[in-house]
Amino acid sequence: DVKIVISSHSVPSGVADQPFGDEETREGATNRALAAYNAACSEAAENNCLEDMPDFAVGLEGGLEKVVFEKHEELWCMAWMAIVGSTTCTSAKAEDDEYCAVNGESKSLSWGYAKTGSFLLPPALCDLVLNKNMELGHADDVVFQRVNSK
Repeated sequence: DVKIVISSHSVPSGVADQPFGDEETREGATNRALAAYNAACSEAAENNCLEDMPDFAVGLEGGLEKVVFEKHEELWCMAWMAIVGSTTCTSAKAEDDEYCAVNGESKSLSWGYAKTGSFLLPPALCDLVLNKNMELGHADDVVFQRVNSK
């Protein structure tokens, strides 16, 4: 039998509420992954249940990219995902993965990253974000008459 433990942790990104660009958005995902990993480790230790120590944690961060096209500023929506895990986790390791620490290299954590595709935001959303300094989730609520769409 395999025991799978999934936990969710609300952790800060350490970046602006509305990140712009790949660098800031990826940093937010990285910060969230590490904070979630540490929170899960702390939770397992507090419960004196070391078998529940995490193999990995995932951090997600949505962001925007400014692009000037034909003299108009556009906003493209995208997100980054960061995955951090212990190098002792083998359950998700590819069978042909031959990674081995060499020359005294010690890696206690291993990282992986992915970026989503991006899509162009409608002009009304762009206006609220760029000209009214509104976070995308709040602008989405205004334009599409929703509540807490973030």
